[in-house]
Amino acid sequence: MSMLYNCSMRYIQLQIRTDKASAEALEAVLIEGGFESMQIDDSSVARDILDNPELYKYDYLSDEIADFADHATDEVTITLYFTDDEEGRSSLAKAQALTGGYESAVSVTGDDSEWLYKWQEHFRPTKIGGRIVVKPSWEDYEASDGELVIEMDPGMAFGSGLHETTSLCIRALEEYMKEGERVLDVGTGTGILAMAAVLLGASDALGIDIDDEAVRVASENISLNGMSGSIRIIKGDLTEGVSYDADVIVANLMADLVMRLSPAAASHLKPGGLYITSGILDIKEEIVCDSIRDAGFEIIEVLSDGEWRAVVARRS
Repeated sequence: MSMLYNCSMRYIQLQIRTDKASAEALEAVLIEGGFESMQIDDSSVARDILDNPELYKYDYLSDEIADFADHATDEVTITLYFTDDEEGRSSLAKAQALTGGYESAVSVTGDDSEWLYKWQEHFRPTKIGGRIVVKPSWEDYEASDGELVIEMDPGMAFGSGLHETTSLCIRALEEYMKEGERVLDVGTGTGILAMAAVLLGASDALGIDIDDEAVRVASENISLNGMSGSIRIIKGDLTEGVSYDADVIVANLMADLVMRLSPAAASHLKPGGLYITSGILDIKEEIVCDSIRDAGFEIIEVLSDGEWRAVVARRS
């Protein structure tokens, strides 16, 4: 098992409580602030899992999930975890500043095995898009005809990559990417989009991330899936200083970064190449689409999932 954190490390837990109507907006605020890994406890979701276990690929349902569902309320709890060091406390302060209007509680523990246990309990093989399945290494999974499996072990720094913005990008790759094309994954994070692209037929992929830990984690995930010969991961700020001619650029970022990337994306794409972007809130769809057009792209489609948007564009 590939571990993404030290199991003996103390960690800080920040729990933020809100209601269901405000939960998505709070989640969006945290993601826009750079906090992509979080635990969301919503009893209505537990109720849905209990009523439709086949949709979630659960082999069993724990008593904890059943009890949570049976005592459903309108309250949603979002939990973030930070290492108990200077960097972790700085991130905690940033998260608290972003969520100052919500009820919250902070606690410190010397045993982070509970975090790992919760991931293992709730992270099951999950299908995202039409063909891609993401599974943890501790779960057996027999792929159905046409399914393509990515194995990934989440940790404290990075989640499983199953956010709506990720699935929107994968849906776009499944629909528009052609076999043998070259893919540039900007802001690669866990490397999941680069891996999905190769499984879907890309000849090779390059993943870029500004964060050293993301570069390490993505490289581990790619090695775990036996794709080191097809995918290269490098550290970089968007596409600055990168020499790579792509048929497809996929970027699961935030709206402001998408707009900043768009002019450079055109110069890294072959004529007629595709530009797939996500991480865009519905309220920013219009301004992002305008910036993509201004960079020389034609908008082909805007995909949606809840309040999130993904834009598929073609270089003119």
